[in-house]
Amino acid sequence: MRTACFPKIWKRAKLIPIVKPGKETCEDMTKYRPISLLNTAAKVLDKVLINSIMHHVYSNNLMNKNQYGFTPQTSTVDAVMALKDYVQSSIDDGQYVAVINLNVKGAFDAAWWPGILASLRQLRCPGNLYKLCGSYFKDRTAFLTMTNGMVQRNVSNGYHRAQHLARDIGTFSTTPN
Repeated sequence: MRTACFPKIWKRAKLIPIVKPGKETCEDMTKYRPISLLNTAAKVLDKVLINSIMHHVYSNNLMNKNQYGFTPQTSTVDAVMALKDYVQSSIDDGQYVAVINLNVKGAFDAAWWPGILASLRQLRCPGNLYKLCGSYFKDRTAFLTMTNGMVQRNVSNGYHRAQHLARDIGTFSTTPN
């Protein structure tokens, strides 16, 4: 962590396509759920990094009080109860309330890494952690081995299923203060 360098070999994901339940006979490519296998040491550093960032966020009281996803000791029930309380309070005050619910399909798959880094800078993330996150996102690849060879692609946004860091810090880029 001192060098702020995420080793390149740890940024390589092996993709394993798993057929989704009930889609076995489907001919469409969406029948597969891609699982990314990552280096075990990379997952350990990933967890240490996110814990360090979360410590910074919580110890400096930077987490939005309305953030429920990927937040310890909170759940969807907490979010629904907060909404219910807000609606009830507004109705009691004679106000009108409209609720719009958005379910953004594939939001994590399209997370924009520069936006995540900008959010970390805005949260005054310590320099070594910020630089390590930058290294974490840079030069990532994923490969799929098939019977007729191997396909490898650069990954420049989104989250691998095993990447907790990208998912967790991604909540900062979607949560206004």
